[in-house]
Amino acid sequence: MSTPVKFIFACPVLGILALTACAEAPANKIMPAKRLAISQVTLKPDEAKHAINAYRAERGLKPLVIEKLLTRAARQHSQDLAKRDRISHRGSDGSDPWGRVRSTGYKPRLAAENVGAGQMSFSEVLQGWKDSPGHNRNLLLSDATQMGIALVTNPATRYRTFWTLVLGKPAKPELAAR
Repeated sequence: MSTPVKFIFACPVLGILALTACAEAPANKIMPAKRLAISQVTLKPDEAKHAINAYRAERGLKPLVIEKLLTRAARQHSQDLAKRDRISHRGSDGSDPWGRVRSTGYKPRLAAENVGAGQMSFSEVLQGWKDSPGHNRNLLLSDATQMGIALVTNPATRYRTFWTLVLGKPAKPELAAR
């Protein structure tokens, strides 16, 4: 199937709790990407949403909808990771997932983030998230109603692919139907 990849612990951030426990994974714990052409690595957000929602449905959870502000937060974080060839929940500016989500204008009641680097398909990164207890916990957050997802590639880096999934629930229920 795919080469196992170690992931760092994903920290769900609920309510007004502060993110404190996420740390960068040691570089030797993450395997570099396989040598495929970067042009072959793509992300189709609707297909990703469908796969995530199918996984959630198997466990009796409601589906997520794609939210443009969460997608913006995911894209900005993936761009930051790709620029610096690293994987972390901490941005190069010191930001955390909660702060990045809020900086887009999204007012979260819940925010959580999954990241991955080096995977050459969405199915590969999703399987890694399912296999990682912290990432899996985020995928299955029962209160999450929305998601944003991004892939940024940088062929000049060691990992070459940088994935970010942001899950959320807005503070105001009327925003959930956007």
